[in-house]
Amino acid sequence: MKYVIAGYGRFGRIALERLKKVFPDREALIIENDREKLSEKLPSGTVAVNMDTVAFLSHTEALEPDDLILPMVPFHLAASYIMKTSQNIHEISLPDEIATKAPNPIRINSSTLLASRADFLCPDDCPEGERCTITGRREEPLYRKLAAITIPGFSVLVQQSYQILPGVGGYPLGDLIKLSGKVAVGRYIVATSCKCHAVLTAIEKN
Repeated sequence: MKYVIAGYGRFGRIALERLKKVFPDREALIIENDREKLSEKLPSGTVAVNMDTVAFLSHTEALEPDDLILPMVPFHLAASYIMKTSQNIHEISLPDEIATKAPNPIRINSSTLLASRADFLCPDDCPEGERCTITGRREEPLYRKLAAITIPGFSVLVQQSYQILPGVGGYPLGDLIKLSGKVAVGRYIVATSCKCHAVLTAIEKN
């Protein structure tokens, strides 16, 4: 199993630093489209690929299903992967009802929004325990809440993000492949979510 850091901006660098500190012997693979971001010297056991992240994940045979994908790109990686690996599929506008069902929604554009259990700035090294480290409250995991959403005309698909280290999360490539395989003709809300935060995108397959 290797760690695949999809995007090497600020958060990708933080993820690599923390991973190498705790797992110095574990292989890390960085996928970054901007060559300049890969010009610095990388830690031992780190391989960098200058390529579009979605294209790499969609077509490469260099990865195994249990390799962990760490999304660090400024777009919804799971939704983009589904659109790349399936034909006749595109983004559509999110239904207005989603704003009443997802906590603290922030629209990014007509098809994508962010949701969060928190209405405050979370520490970037939160350990994601049973209770919120700030409020002390015990909350239903957001990925479970989103999976239970019902909106007429839409199916909801949730890719759960697992915490690997405080502030670093991701999911096995095999999970993403299975999620993409669930898409048939119809309209979907694709969500990637950990216990507290999520990104949701509406797509349609014709």
